[in-house]
Amino acid sequence: MNWHSAIGILSTIALFAPVLIIVITKLIRYKQYFPLFIYCLLAFGFNLMTERLINVPKTIERSYGIINNLVDMPLILSFLIFQIASSLHIKMIKILLAAFIVFELVVVLLFGITIKTITLTMGPGLVLVFGYSLYYFVYTVKRSFVHNKFIGKAIIASSLTFAYGCFIIIYLMHYVYTLPELDNLFLMYYFITIIYCGILSVGLYIESKRKKKLYELLVTRRELMKFFSDEKKPATPNKVTGQWKLN
Repeated sequence: MNWHSAIGILSTIALFAPVLIIVITKLIRYKQYFPLFIYCLLAFGFNLMTERLINVPKTIERSYGIINNLVDMPLILSFLIFQIASSLHIKMIKILLAAFIVFELVVVLLFGITIKTITLTMGPGLVLVFGYSLYYFVYTVKRSFVHNKFIGKAIIASSLTFAYGCFIIIYLMHYVYTLPELDNLFLMYYFITIIYCGILSVGLYIESKRKKKLYELLVTRRELMKFFSDEKKPATPNKVTGQWKLN
C-alpha cells in the first residue's frame, strides 16, 4: 500500500464518521439530518469502490459515481432547508431545489448517465450549494456569539462552506480546464474530505448533545405537567354501599 492509497482509505473512514455519529447519537430520528446521512453514506460507498475496498465492475462504479454526483446537491439543499430559519429563504431554496432537479432530469434525458451530464449539472449545483452554505455559516456564526445552541450548527455550516468552496476549485480544474493530473486532484479531494468530515463530525456531536439535553428537558416538563395536573384534581369520596371499599 502506497501513501496515496493510505490517504484514500483515511478519507473513506472520515466519510463514515458522520454516518456513525448520526446513527449512534440518534440524530437520525430527526428528519433534518436524514438528507445529510444519505449524502455521507452514498459518498462513503463510492469511496469504497474507488479505493478497491469492495470490488465491483467498472460500469457499476462509473454509474454509481455519476448518480452520486447528481443527488449530491439536492441532498445538501434539502438539509439546508431545515437549518435556515427565514421563511423567505426556505421558500426560495425549495423553488431552486425543484428547478435544479428538473434541470438535472432534462439533462439526463438529453445526454443519459454520462460525464457530460455531470459537467453540465455540477457547476450550477456547486455554486448554489456554496452560496446557501455561506449564508448559513454567516447566520449561525453571528448567533453563536449570543446563543450557545448555535455553536454546533456554526461548525456544521463551516464544514459545508469549506467543502463546497474547495469542490468548486476541483470542478474548475477537472471539468473546465481538464488538467491531466488526475491523481493529484484525487489526492486533493481526499485531504478536503478528511478535513471537512472531521469538522462536520465535531459539529454533529455537539448538536447531538444539545438535542439530548432538549429531549431530557421535554420529558421533565411533561412529567411536571402531569404531576401538577394530578395535584389539582379534586378528591372525590367513594360511595358507601353498606361495606368499605378496599383500595
